[in-house]
Amino acid sequence: MSRTVLVTGASGFAGSHVMDALLEAGHPVRALVRTTSNLRFIPQDRVEMRTADVRDADSLGALVEGVDWVFHFGGLTRARTSEEFFQVNTTGTGKLASAFAAQAPEGALFLFCSSLAACGPSPSAGAPRTEADPPQPITPYGESKLAAERWLEQNLPARVRQVTVRPAAVYGPRDEAILELFRWARRGWLPLPSAREARVSVVHARDLARACLVLADRQEIGTFHVSDGVAHSWEQVGEIVGRALGRRLRPLRIPRWVSSLAGELGELTGSLSGHMPVVNRDKVRDIHQPYWTCDSSKVQRAGFTPAIPLDEGLTETADWYREAGWL
Repeated sequence: MSRTVLVTGASGFAGSHVMDALLEAGHPVRALVRTTSNLRFIPQDRVEMRTADVRDADSLGALVEGVDWVFHFGGLTRARTSEEFFQVNTTGTGKLASAFAAQAPEGALFLFCSSLAACGPSPSAGAPRTEADPPQPITPYGESKLAAERWLEQNLPARVRQVTVRPAAVYGPRDEAILELFRWARRGWLPLPSAREARVSVVHARDLARACLVLADRQEIGTFHVSDGVAHSWEQVGEIVGRALGRRLRPLRIPRWVSSLAGELGELTGSLSGHMPVVNRDKVRDIHQPYWTCDSSKVQRAGFTPAIPLDEGLTETADWYREAGWL
């Protein structure tokens, strides 16, 4: 049974893969776009586009009219201030959910893409974060996502089914966040700012999209961590990236003071330019945590099985970067 689905963040990385999966499954898709959105990933002949802003409640009523499901993947991952994160990621999510709930039809679903940052890093290599663990976010971004989760839990009416996904580090074609790693690798270097024992959970963007459709179709509710089920080392990631690029990479250990200085400079640049760069104090705080791992057994019990192993996914990503002219 097809559902009319509103996708926020459809012009971005993860949201565009979710949009593709919904279209492939036969669902009519409406995309929230802003006047500044880059529409390069949206098939405009197949997607209905509506201009709106989650910060503007008056723009949201028409946006959600006639919508059965909302897949909310829009949000800020970088901001100059904590207030900006909360204005968009928390208050904006609440405004969108309220507008949807006011006209929600039978079978309504609000699926919110949160982040592993909402629950925080793992305490040790053998203790991946579960959905039952008390959240301990360490950045304003993670705090704003957690606040949005709690708002939805407390305020959405029972007639609206609510699902929250907390993806691990998402990667794949169209990803600009991991692009810099590939550019360093093309030069023959593997930058390693974390400790040697560091481990990270990841998920390919198409697997994340598939997990969301499984949860939607199977009438699930609640919070789900989504990953490929493996804790990876950065050395493993680098080895795969090097093979994909045909390079033997030399490890480049980055002292903490160097990355901290880079974060401070990034923060200064962002405050002056109005656009926060990828490397900033919050990002440095994240990468110095040795364990960003999660237990994804709950989503697998719900029927999702990751299909894209890391070597296949990173090789595909490298190929896409080359074809797109990003490398």
